[in-house]
Amino acid sequence: MIRFRPLLVMTAVTVLAFALLLVLGRWQWERFEEKSALAEEPVPEMTIASYQAIPDGIQFVYGVRTDTREQGWRVFAPVQYGDTTVFVDADFIAGAAPPNADEVRFPASLRLGAPISGASIRPEPPAALTLPPRPIQRLWFAADLPAMGRNAGLAEVADYYIAGAYVGADGRTTANPFALAPGADTLPPARHMGYAITWYGLAIVLIVIYFAYHLSVGRLVLSAPRRPEA
Repeated sequence: MIRFRPLLVMTAVTVLAFALLLVLGRWQWERFEEKSALAEEPVPEMTIASYQAIPDGIQFVYGVRTDTREQGWRVFAPVQYGDTTVFVDADFIAGAAPPNADEVRFPASLRLGAPISGASIRPEPPAALTLPPRPIQRLWFAADLPAMGRNAGLAEVADYYIAGAYVGADGRTTANPFALAPGADTLPPARHMGYAITWYGLAIVLIVIYFAYHLSVGRLVLSAPRRPEA
């Protein structure tokens, strides 16, 4: 026989908290599924060979590398490609401290006119909680190509940018860690799965604590049914 006399306030709070944990778990699981699908999609590539560098138009976009988890500033260098201005994610300046635009040189590979190859990416609009940009310092916390173009006094800015390979001080090239499929971000799918398991696990723990407390104070009684006397 089970006798259960739930505490009203505790029950209400537990139900609300349980529902919230399930919502958070579901949200993270959906993000895991979305990113897993994006990871399997090919990233469109393009190459442009005839262009003109625009040295005074460099802008900086904050980012965290997917390969080393290092934070820093991506160097978006504009080039004139026909009648269109195209930003090229051409370099990375490590460190959280903002770079001084006057001290950053235009990427050498673009000054020399070498063909530009890389992923062609159309960034999503900045999220609601994205930090506001600092146009005077040319600093952006999300790639906002139209605004970056206006800040540099550029017209006809393309709605995509090219994530080209990074060239180190020693001349060696490395793959651009931000060359992700459209809609993807730097947080790997496995991280979202871990978050989902955490939220679902907390929901289970909450229910266990709820019933364990009622059992400890005698408001939940579990007893075997009495056998009829002979």
